[in-house]
Amino acid sequence: MSNSLQGFDTMAATFASDVDYAFWLNFWISILLGLSVIVPMIYFAWKYRESNVKDEDISNVTHNTTLEILWTLIPTAMLMVLFYYGYSSMKTLRTMPAESESIVVKVEGSKWKWRYEYPANANGYVHKLGGAFTKPTVDENGKVIKEGTMGKSALYVPVHTNIILEMTAPLDDVIHAWFVPAFRMKEDVVPGRITKQWFNASQVGEYDVECAEYCGTDHSYMYSRIVVLPKAKYEAWFNSNEDTPKGNYLKSGDALLQLYGCKSCHAITDDKVLVGPTLKTRKLTEEQVLDVINNGQDKLGYAMGAMPASMATGADAKEIAAYVAGGMKGAKPASFAACSSCHGDDGKGQGGTAPSLVSYDATLLSHVLKHGKEGMIGTMPKFPYVSEKDASAIAEYLQSIK
Repeated sequence: MSNSLQGFDTMAATFASDVDYAFWLNFWISILLGLSVIVPMIYFAWKYRESNVKDEDISNVTHNTTLEILWTLIPTAMLMVLFYYGYSSMKTLRTMPAESESIVVKVEGSKWKWRYEYPANANGYVHKLGGAFTKPTVDENGKVIKEGTMGKSALYVPVHTNIILEMTAPLDDVIHAWFVPAFRMKEDVVPGRITKQWFNASQVGEYDVECAEYCGTDHSYMYSRIVVLPKAKYEAWFNSNEDTPKGNYLKSGDALLQLYGCKSCHAITDDKVLVGPTLKTRKLTEEQVLDVINNGQDKLGYAMGAMPASMATGADAKEIAAYVAGGMKGAKPASFAACSSCHGDDGKGQGGTAPSLVSYDATLLSHVLKHGKEGMIGTMPKFPYVSEKDASAIAEYLQSIK
């Protein structure tokens, strides 16, 4: 996979040329000012080296008024030029257009994905896009070897239209930065705050979005894409109920895991462990089961209510933990009776009133996604926008790969 910053060879926003001009002006004036100090310093160090100057040739020069005025005024004027172009380009970037003349999109950055929410269309339908995005794999010649997975993780906008972004991150997340090299724009995305940025795309095309603020494990894979469309094509999609301008997003279990960012924390293979437990093998270790038995659990919102602490203790608790973590295979310990009243003799949760201990079924996934979960490895945030239908598709997929 290529992690290179893409888009610096393109100026796809109306203010990109202003930013580029200010940058290169700053660069060359800085070079000139630097050389104006370094070159004379080297020359005078060489000319007046000890071996080349006799003591009797040394005179005391107090000042040179003309030279002093020039070396004060010229750098000051050059720095004022830098200030002017830096200020004017920043003013363009930071002056928001009127919302009545713009499309306002809500942006949420979280570990490690971007989500976009549009205003309601004429039918009252609200497009909600986003999720983990994988860039295509390319060879050394730039040829695509494996297509990336964009799906609903892109931001679709019309060309030559003001777009205002209202950006935030969940309170329990970290700082991210929404960076579009082709637009020459970057804005911090801060938990609990609303930051704003805007752009007007000047040409149709697709442009990378990257996170430019280190945010943890998958920071370097926190990609998205801006897809700039002709106005007519955008309007046709926006006023429909289609997921994307290319139609509804693929609803396979694997695609949904990618869409909702599950793969950022959970592996689906046996040979890889990320932040959370792998979704292919057992979901709980013996130590994790013991933690729930000892401390209870009241984070999943099941109809049965909170699981109290210390339902079993000592050797009984360890026996239950080993049995559950081992996949509930072999002889059932008598101590499991403390669990079966809620989880059932088979551990499947009695029709969803308590979590299944056997597998990631649709009921368990739905509760975890809706309410989040606190455990020994930390807190999993809520994903209330995942539908019951999508949770069922994910559970079916996970069952199929075991």
